[in-house]
Amino acid sequence: MVNKSVIEMKSTIRIALAIIVTFCISCSTMKHNIQKNNTQTDKIIKSLLDKNGNVFYLNSTYVISSTVWTYTDDNIEIYRLTKGNVVEQSTFPDKGLSNYKVPTFKELDIETKECGYELDGDGFGFRIKRSSELEQQDLPISIECFTKQKYKSEFLNKIVKDINTYKLWNVQYE
Repeated sequence: MVNKSVIEMKSTIRIALAIIVTFCISCSTMKHNIQKNNTQTDKIIKSLLDKNGNVFYLNSTYVISSTVWTYTDDNIEIYRLTKGNVVEQSTFPDKGLSNYKVPTFKELDIETKECGYELDGDGFGFRIKRSSELEQQDLPISIECFTKQKYKSEFLNKIVKDINTYKLWNVQYE
């Protein structure tokens, strides 16, 4: 006759192994989806920069989605991605950024200081072509904090207003 505690122990070990295997598969799938999303986001960033001379993006280490947008003379074009697929594309009337001075890296650093740096978390970035020069900034900051601040820079206030107006960071953290 088999001891009842041995049977219970084997059953517990099987359940634990099943949980560990499920967890490992889940983490691997999540990492793949984030990588796939980052690759597609980069393609859209390059395409919109070439097309319109500007592109903005929000992403996070812990989210399998991102948002990319660009300004034309008359519109804002928004692309929402999840798991590497564009799940929503929309366009709204907007006067764009031609009237705004882009802050320097030092000015951005000072302005966004209150939100701190998130080296493993959220990020806001942009690329803007001016004549033959490319202005590129990638700020590892809390998007939630970033979008609740008022800035000296009209450029940053415009971006924050648009993020909030168009709900560009309406994501669920995984």
